[in-house]
Amino acid sequence: FQAVVSTQSTGGGMISTPDNVLQGHIRRSLQDSGCPARLLNELMNYSHERKWPGGLNSLEMRQVNRVCYEQYVTRRVPGRQAVVVLFLENQHMDASFVRNPGMVLIFAHGID
Repeated sequence: FQAVVSTQSTGGGMISTPDNVLQGHIRRSLQDSGCPARLLNELMNYSHERKWPGGLNSLEMRQVNRVCYEQYVTRRVPGRQAVVVLFLENQHMDASFVRNPGMVLIFAHGID
């Protein structure tokens, strides 16, 4: 799909429990960018901390591992404060930081 590839995903205030409305906005933006439907459904399934890998699935783990997850290769979701972390682009990361086929990280503040 046509999201912009970035090597940084530093945003303020990661939203770990997005509501259905916010998830809907992200879903539409990904769909509009050409994300295939099957991939879109799987990515959105991993947009909530209860489905994130162990290195991110709690506030405590995110604080401890912040330096690690700043090494993600991401794709910015057009028009949104969110990024997609694709498994195939992040094989350099430890298994506790990635999901196959990928996941969505949503931020409350700007993304660099």
